[in-house]
Amino acid sequence: MSVQVAAPAVELKELGGPMDKAAGPSCPAAAPPSCPVPVTEREAAPAAERPPPASSSSSSSAAARVPQASAMKRSDPLLPQHRHQHGGGGDNNNGGGGAAEALVSPDGTVTEAPRTVKKIQFADQKQEFNKRPTKIGRRSLSRSISQSSTDSYSSAASYTDSSDDETSPRDKQQKNSKGSSDFCVKNIKQAEFGRREIEIAEQEMPALMALRKRAQGEKPLAGAKIVGCTHITAQTAVLMETLGALGAQCRWAACNIYSTLNEVAAALAESGFPVFAWKGESEDDFWWCIDRCVNVEGWQPNMILDDGGDLTHWIYKKYPNMFKKIKGIVEESVTGVHRLYQLSKAGKLCVPAMNVNDSVTKQKFDNLYCCRESILDGLKRTTDMMFGGKQVVVCGYGEVGKGCCAALKAMGSIVYVTEIDPICALQAW
Repeated sequence: MSVQVAAPAVELKELGGPMDKAAGPSCPAAAPPSCPVPVTEREAAPAAERPPPASSSSSSSAAARVPQASAMKRSDPLLPQHRHQHGGGGDNNNGGGGAAEALVSPDGTVTEAPRTVKKIQFADQKQEFNKRPTKIGRRSLSRSISQSSTDSYSSAASYTDSSDDETSPRDKQQKNSKGSSDFCVKNIKQAEFGRREIEIAEQEMPALMALRKRAQGEKPLAGAKIVGCTHITAQTAVLMETLGALGAQCRWAACNIYSTLNEVAAALAESGFPVFAWKGESEDDFWWCIDRCVNVEGWQPNMILDDGGDLTHWIYKKYPNMFKKIKGIVEESVTGVHRLYQLSKAGKLCVPAMNVNDSVTKQKFDNLYCCRESILDGLKRTTDMMFGGKQVVVCGYGEVGKGCCAALKAMGSIVYVTEIDPICALQAW
C-alpha cells in the first residue's frame, strides 16, 4: 500500500514505539512544519482529501530507495534514548492491534514499515567534560597554577625580556636618556616602572622627604663623595636620591645578590646615579660591581656607607691607600659592626666608624617591625609553602627574633626558640 504526498520535500520519520504512540506523532524540534503523518491517520481522512494512489512500480521503486529501519540512528543526543518498538501497547509479534507507522522517502512516497523491526542502536554520546583529571593531574594542575601566580607576581616586581636572561649585564652596552653609560643594570628600559615604585616609597618616608625639602637649597653635603653598598630597593633609592639632593656624589653597589629590584636600579641609572647591581649576581659579579664603584679614574670616595662590611673589606684589601682620604664609615648591620670591632681590636681601623646598627631607631623599629614583615615575604618567595601547622625553629630572641616569631605565630606555625641569654629566653617562654 502506498500513498503519494503532494509536499515535495519531507524528512524521514523514525519508527515510533509505545512511548511515541501514547504521545501521538510528533516532529523533531528542528523539523519543518510539513511533518509526515502516519498512514492510519491518512486512511481515516475523507476520501476527497486523499491523494490518488500511485502505481505499483513507483511504489516498489520508492520502497527500494528507503533506508532500512535497522540502519537508522538518532542524531540528536538531546532526544530521549529509549528503544523503539513496533505497534501499540500489545504483542510485538502480531502488532497488538496497533496501527503501523510509515516510512516516507524524499520524493514524497509513503510505504508501510515492515512488521518485524530490529531495535535501533544508538551511538554512545561521549562528552569530554566528563573526563576529570586524575589525582596526579590535579596536583600538577594546582602546582602549575601556583607557579604561574608566583611567576606573575615576580614578573610584576622585576620583569625582564628573554634576551636579557641570556646575556650578562656586564656584556651589554647600555646608555640612559642623557647618554651616560656609567652604570650596569639588568635593563635600563625598566626605569619608568622603577620610578613609580620610588614615588610610592617616598610617601612612606616623610622624614627624608622633609629633610630634602628643607636643606636642598643649602647643599650641606657638597664635596662628599660617598660609595655605598646596601640593598637596592625603592626605600634605599629614596635615601640615595636624598643624599644626591643635599649635594653628595654617590656610587652604589648591592650588598646582596638576590635583593636587588632591577627596575629600581634602572630608575636610579636613568636619573644619573652610577649604580652597579642586578638581581641574581654571581659571586664574581658581586665583587666586580663593588670594584666598579671604587676603582674609578679621577674619582676617589671620602665616605663609606656599608651594609655587611663587604665594601669596607674590599677597600681595605685592594685599595688600602684610599683610607688616607676617607673621613668615616657608616655601618648598619650586625655582621658589619662585628667586622669593624675586629679591625679595631687588631689596631687596623684607621678611620672613624659609626655603629648605626645599635641605634635605638634601628633596634626598636627596623629590627623588630621590618623583620616581622620581611621574614614571611622572603620565605614565601623562596619556598611557596603554607606556614600553618609547620614547626619552625628561630635561633635567638632579640629584636629580630621577636619580630620573626610574631609573624610566624600569626601564620599558625608552631614556633620553637633557642636562646643563650636568660632574659631573652624568659621572654620567649
